[in-house]
Amino acid sequence: MPPHVLRQRLSDLDTQIAHHESIIQEFNQQRSAILSELSLVTYPVLTLPPEVTAEIFKWCLDTGLRLLPSVAPLLLTRICRQWRALALSTPALWDRMNEIEFDVHPRTETFIETWFNRAGTRPLSLGIVCPDSVHLDSLQSVILRHASRLQSLDVMADSDSLWNLTAVQSFPILSKLELYSLGEFDEREGYIQLFEIDGAPVLRQLSLEQVLPSMVTMPWAQLTKMTLVLIPLSECLNALRWATSLREFERHSLPEDDDQIISPQLSPVNHSCLISLIVLPRGDEDILPLLTLPCLQSLELGGRFCKYQEYLDDDVVPFLSRVSGTLRTFKVGMSPTVPVQWLHPFTQLTTLELVRSTESPFKTDIIRALDRRTSPDLLPKLQSFVFAECRSNQVDDELLDTLGSRCDVTDEAHARLESFSLIWPEFDYSSDAPTARLPLVNVLPLRALARRGMRIHIGTRDQNSFTDRIVRQDCTSFPTD
Repeated sequence: MPPHVLRQRLSDLDTQIAHHESIIQEFNQQRSAILSELSLVTYPVLTLPPEVTAEIFKWCLDTGLRLLPSVAPLLLTRICRQWRALALSTPALWDRMNEIEFDVHPRTETFIETWFNRAGTRPLSLGIVCPDSVHLDSLQSVILRHASRLQSLDVMADSDSLWNLTAVQSFPILSKLELYSLGEFDEREGYIQLFEIDGAPVLRQLSLEQVLPSMVTMPWAQLTKMTLVLIPLSECLNALRWATSLREFERHSLPEDDDQIISPQLSPVNHSCLISLIVLPRGDEDILPLLTLPCLQSLELGGRFCKYQEYLDDDVVPFLSRVSGTLRTFKVGMSPTVPVQWLHPFTQLTTLELVRSTESPFKTDIIRALDRRTSPDLLPKLQSFVFAECRSNQVDDELLDTLGSRCDVTDEAHARLESFSLIWPEFDYSSDAPTARLPLVNVLPLRALARRGMRIHIGTRDQNSFTDRIVRQDCTSFPTD
């Protein structure tokens, strides 16, 4: 190429470079201006005092999912450097671990140690899963290392691991213990030596699933709350005899075919301290005929009552009569409905909750019987009436009339109905879930009841009461929270 052509090409390139340099200079100036403007921007959340932000962090915790990176507290360490430093230095975020599995989390022992080190000196809560005895040494090591600070311990393990869990004899601040066996009942002789009698001086709550009470050394007399799941009837009765200070007892029975049939060899239990009883059976409520509970105040029954009519007449009804003088709260499953005669003895009942009602929950004999104009002496002290896990948003005229009949009280022998709740299921993903609005025909009468002083709650259990909204609004419907 001739020299003059090369010189012209070089000149053109210099011109283009100068032009692009001027553009780059302009861009740099714009960039500097933007950076200057950004430097003046403040994020209000980052201007809060650290102790306020730390308190907000505590409200972000999910007790069941803390080990997931997408859930607090781990999520809080991934937002920015400032939040990471604050989260890692806030002990209240790291005092609980639930359902950590040896087979799932790598280097589980190290992971637990690192997590709990961030909790400082706070009491600890540990839920741990050991699916096989291969990890028994690690399980014992973790519990032994933190025994002095454990306030709550939940161990789910195979029977061999539970059986050999003997290394720790002292839990000075443990107040809640849950043991779950992943295997079948083990009938071998001996005991799970978890505690000496003085090894857990403040233990008050105990939960056993497929772990026989007779095979556990436990300070029974100091327990105040106990849950037994898939435990034979005879073992449940023995545990009640040993736990003389028990205040709350919950039993989930064996399937019907496997449960022990009541026989003369099973002696009744008279428990003078028990005030709360929950019986959630897979078969019969077989424990009820064997219990005498002179101080019982709260009772929850679950089951398919229509399936066992003869059993109900012979066993459940007499039990309800025995506790009718002291019972204040009665929560019962409906399948299909609860017989009205169950309620006749309850002269002191203040709260009635009907759970898992049918598609037309209000078309029942109970609604009609509760109308004080027709049955003035049924449940004379009732103050709170609840339909729970109901899939209907229809509050029909019959129910409204019943509620209204209990608003006004003119004598001391009858209490005024102070609250009505229609509790929807917590989820609303299915097409047949309750809608979020109430029709006009419901709102106006409910507003009238609210103005007469009745508290009304319609929605999920954790939503606020709708009473104020019903009273204030004049619209034909209103949304849920």
